[in-house]
Amino acid sequence: MACVAQILANVVFACIVVSVHAQFHWHVRDSFDEIRTRLDRVTAANCKLVDVNQLFLPNDTVTHVPNIKRLNIDPVFPNRTNLLHLHNMAISRAFFFSYILQKAADNDEPGFMYYFMSVIADVAANRFLNSSAIYYAPNMSFTPSYKSFFNKTMPLFAPRAYRADDFNDPYHLEGTSTLNTIEAIDLGAIPLDTPSRNYSSDQYRINEWYHHWLPDLTKRQDSKTTYTVQITHYNGTNETFTWHGPPAASDNPGPVKWTRPYFDCDRSNKWTYGATVPI
Repeated sequence: MACVAQILANVVFACIVVSVHAQFHWHVRDSFDEIRTRLDRVTAANCKLVDVNQLFLPNDTVTHVPNIKRLNIDPVFPNRTNLLHLHNMAISRAFFFSYILQKAADNDEPGFMYYFMSVIADVAANRFLNSSAIYYAPNMSFTPSYKSFFNKTMPLFAPRAYRADDFNDPYHLEGTSTLNTIEAIDLGAIPLDTPSRNYSSDQYRINEWYHHWLPDLTKRQDSKTTYTVQITHYNGTNETFTWHGPPAASDNPGPVKWTRPYFDCDRSNKWTYGATVPI
């Protein structure tokens, strides 16, 4: 007689769970993540609805910004040369218009078309410069072009040129932007009773660049920086002309004020960074 012994064995499987930190988990959230989140949060579809504070980024988002007070002291990094060109372009155009608007007689001042061609030339001069504009305070613009509009001012006038994206044009088969299409409009040509489209109104929301210099609360000529230029005419006579221009480099805060990075809502619908200089 055979005796068979059966042994029942219980097999126990032990599972050990080890917490593993992946490459995106062990990184601590930093300021770059905060800025990236704020950039992605605002789009063309919701920019009119979000809080106005979400349309702006902090001043220190863009660092090493060119400053005319420290151009010979601080180095200009290679990735800031376009900002330096923007800085110099804004100063150059402000000095030019300040001079010709005071030097020329009222009947010889630039007409409206000259302003449009000027801002278009600014954008065409540099492929990295996306827009250029001249904003007048309310009832401060005058043109000799309208002969029947004697001794009257325009309520608003703001010629603005910006680089349009022409990648989807039917005649452009490659489907990439040429950077050669520039549109120019007058931001002051708006219907009545539309304060949200009035660039001098607080309801415009993104017009921090306007309030950097306007409105002029002093309204006195002695508060403006005075410049003198000596002119030699073709007939040998000399002339000394005194005129008011943008603040000098030695003045405080200087001629250029940089805007906070802002979302250009209902216009280019892109995040924009710009420089402003008074005329």
